[in-house]
Amino acid sequence: MCAPEFAAAQDPERALAVEREVERLAAQRVLWPGYDPLAIPLAVFTGERTYLFRHPAPPEGFSPVAGSRPTAFAFQGRHPAVTSNTSAEIGGNVSATLLIDRPGAGKSTTDLAAVALHEAFHVYQRQHHTSWSGNEGDLFLYPIDDVRLLALRRLESAALRRAFDARDTAGAACWARLALGYRRERFAAMDSSFSTYERRTELNEGLAAYVQLRATGTATVEIPAAEFPPARIRDRTYVIGPALAFLLDRLRPGWQAALEADDKQYLDRMLESALGQKPARCALAADEIERIEKTAKADVAAVIAARGEPRDAFDARPGWRVAVEAAPGKPLWPQGFDPLNVERVEGGILHTRFVRLGNDAGDLEAIDEAGADLEAITEGVGPHPLFNGVRRITIAGLAKPVTTTEGGKVTVRAPGLTAQFKSAGLEVKGTEVLVRLESPK
Repeated sequence: MCAPEFAAAQDPERALAVEREVERLAAQRVLWPGYDPLAIPLAVFTGERTYLFRHPAPPEGFSPVAGSRPTAFAFQGRHPAVTSNTSAEIGGNVSATLLIDRPGAGKSTTDLAAVALHEAFHVYQRQHHTSWSGNEGDLFLYPIDDVRLLALRRLESAALRRAFDARDTAGAACWARLALGYRRERFAAMDSSFSTYERRTELNEGLAAYVQLRATGTATVEIPAAEFPPARIRDRTYVIGPALAFLLDRLRPGWQAALEADDKQYLDRMLESALGQKPARCALAADEIERIEKTAKADVAAVIAARGEPRDAFDARPGWRVAVEAAPGKPLWPQGFDPLNVERVEGGILHTRFVRLGNDAGDLEAIDEAGADLEAITEGVGPHPLFNGVRRITIAGLAKPVTTTEGGKVTVRAPGLTAQFKSAGLEVKGTEVLVRLESPK
């Protein structure tokens, strides 16, 4: 049965304004060869409803918005597929998804539309460039406590910053060569899985950020003077990826088409090829190098000293908490998480935005959305803290959950949390709920 038509008086204007701006920005310029953002559906969650645009066959639950221009379909509440600014399959079609449900999303309409174009570009990437994605499992094992690697990373960023500041092409090329030299030294000192992660994520998130910036008419990106904290490897690719792309715009015109023709290339290697093998004749000052190395040493020491703090804060959170324990030999498997909002802590992985786990017994989803203020810690069963499976997940900061048990099936619901498992037992002690999965008999 179709849901009733939403009346215009219910005001979907925020979502409609974003869609109109997407259409305006897409018409201004070609953002990437072959990329047509208006051929990709967009879902926008406003906090009350999910609005769907340009979808060829809106699924059940979506109804036309009366008199909307452009045409929109609405779903009451957050559609289950819309968990973050990303892409997801909705009604058999991969769609860009955008959340504008929080005060923190109070960016300009143009900025929100540019984010939507970023997420739509990910859909394009998945369709045409399947290798442009880093293995997120490698990020959890990244050597963030290596002082020399961190110093080299920040020296690379400092040289890239000067490449952008250079007024002439020769100066930009010189500083870019220096930056790539620091990168070569750093990559040679780490396992290739980590350098591959960075390079592929620069293609994935870096180029999506580049498209986002170009959509607003921006031709540069700011590399923070303090660079990034040691663990923020992924965050850094959102800046270094477009930085390399903008330098390629300047030093190798036509590189976009070349990358489309051969998508196994990496941005840094394309830039290195454009620069040739000449040695860099520019250099950072000795006192700046000393300062960067000293700061890297202090930052790594702080990382090591503070490793227990996030877990202590999690354990001290007020409110209800729900734990799910997997049956022996039957771990829960990650089915979705937000890589921008995870942190390795004592005993597991802290998820501060979204995580979904499941196995043959059922599944669980925890999302820190409007009306919820939760966090979760997953505890792994193998050498990898997440991708070898999860033996236990604990969700903290919950309102009092509603629990049901019937025929060995347990359901737990609270704002931001849904869990349902068969062959499970339920225990409630004070403000703690434990769901213990049982091995099949």
